[in-house]
Amino acid sequence: MSILFNGALYANDSSEGRIMTAQKKTAMDMRISGHQSHTAMLSATNAARTPAEAYREMDATTKIEQVPAGEFALLSRVLGKVKPINLGRKLYEYRKSSDMNKGQSSMTGNIGVKGDKVDYGYGGTVVPIHDKGFEIDWRDHTAMQAEGFDELVDYAREAERGLMQTKNDYLWSGDASLVFKGSKWLGLKADPTVATATIGVNLAASATPATDIRAEVQRIRDILYITNNCTNPLDLVISREIASNWERPFTTSDGSFGTIGDYIMKLRGIKEIYEDSNLVGEEISFLYNDQAGFHGVSGMAINTYAMPRLYHNSPFAYTKWCALGFVAKQDFSNRKCALYATT
Repeated sequence: MSILFNGALYANDSSEGRIMTAQKKTAMDMRISGHQSHTAMLSATNAARTPAEAYREMDATTKIEQVPAGEFALLSRVLGKVKPINLGRKLYEYRKSSDMNKGQSSMTGNIGVKGDKVDYGYGGTVVPIHDKGFEIDWRDHTAMQAEGFDELVDYAREAERGLMQTKNDYLWSGDASLVFKGSKWLGLKADPTVATATIGVNLAASATPATDIRAEVQRIRDILYITNNCTNPLDLVISREIASNWERPFTTSDGSFGTIGDYIMKLRGIKEIYEDSNLVGEEISFLYNDQAGFHGVSGMAINTYAMPRLYHNSPFAYTKWCALGFVAKQDFSNRKCALYATT
């Protein structure tokens, strides 16, 4: 599931597919409640466009392209792999299973088989509501009727950007005030479920030798790869300053030519390196972007609906909203799958 109702991601008869269908129905019911009072606005200026078409055009602006300079780079990737849940669930929990003890060896096999079992623990995260409203003054709309629905699309686009910034801030920095049953999300930069590291060399400085940069990235990667047994393909998220520095050309000892970034990509376990504008200067993050690792939890995909109009001079008001949380899963031994590092 992405930030749109993308039915292609899950089978209709699966649990996730049924949840997505329920989310879409909720959004459509909310639209119907404000539909009648907005029908004239949506159809009077262009008989060829229906209210449904206008909504599709507004929601189409929420399909994220990965923009230059890394804006929403991590968020856009995470939203493509979110776990859909029922909208009523304020808390998402997952179960953690322990391993078992080793077996035994003998020459006869007659020493008695020893039974064993696993133990279980639980982790979780809150799933808050994020919303953003926008409205058009009724007289301003009358003045802009000659331009059809362009003002709706413009308003929706700018409201979308504000809502995306809210979600992106929550991904990286969390919000300690949003708590339910003791659970909260403090962001990739501070949550206790995320491993931390101190960067020992200046990754963004042109004076730092490429071999030193690679060795430091390797050391930090091993905090997840070795110390936490997270041997899954890892995303390496870096600041724009580091990304620029890693474009420097570099020649290895065997004469191979490339950039520092190419050199680092040869480290095992790194699936992708990309910049995110939420990281500045000496900041990097490693994470396993998957529902078994770091991922989003969606109680409602982002959507737009109209607020009812009560009077002739009521504004044409709309709401964009979603229910989205984030979780960095740990195993039973509290080994982690995400890491944040800075100086």
